[in-house]
Amino acid sequence: MNGTRALMVGGAVLLTLGCGDRRDAADLAVGVAPFEELRGINVAALRSGGVRAFRKQAQPAPFEGLRETIGSYDVLYALVGFDGSDGSWPDEDAPVQYIEASRGWPSDSSALLAWRGALREIKAGLAVDASCVRFEGQGFSLLVAEWDRGEGWSLSSSFARASVMGKDTVFSARHSIAVRRQALSTQFPEVSAANPDKLPTWTRSTCAPEPT
Repeated sequence: MNGTRALMVGGAVLLTLGCGDRRDAADLAVGVAPFEELRGINVAALRSGGVRAFRKQAQPAPFEGLRETIGSYDVLYALVGFDGSDGSWPDEDAPVQYIEASRGWPSDSSALLAWRGALREIKAGLAVDASCVRFEGQGFSLLVAEWDRGEGWSLSSSFARASVMGKDTVFSARHSIAVRRQALSTQFPEVSAANPDKLPTWTRSTCAPEPT
């Protein structure tokens, strides 16, 4: 499923030709699992074609981008404007907006425990505390810890309790780690801001939610 270190580095070199900016996925995420598997990937220049060429297990994920499994994590390479409902692959030049590794858990308490462990590991690597925000939308609540990684880049880890949408759709409790070109809190309105499109909103929050 995973290529050799040399292959990954070679792919990164190809992806960075003509691009002065370089941000290594594993360095942005301080080498936490599963981002260490992506060491050598320059996310600043990463496009759909690069994912397809150097992450052989990645497959189209309709309306999202490309997905693969790394260890126990579901890894999404997110693309804007991709449909894929007909089974097609995305345009090879489409830039990857973020990489998110998520994992489902059998209970809220186990997901919360994993999320807290991720926060400790990231804090140890960065020696900086996170800034936490809580997102609220229709039928969901998401607690997100964010670290500013410079030049607009953000590292985040989120925790979501199990939820039910409609009569038949159940979402398990989850935690995730993501490297983003732009922090989530800059992409959505704060709860007190104008929100004509009725987007999910966020508020500042403690990084220590009550146990479930």
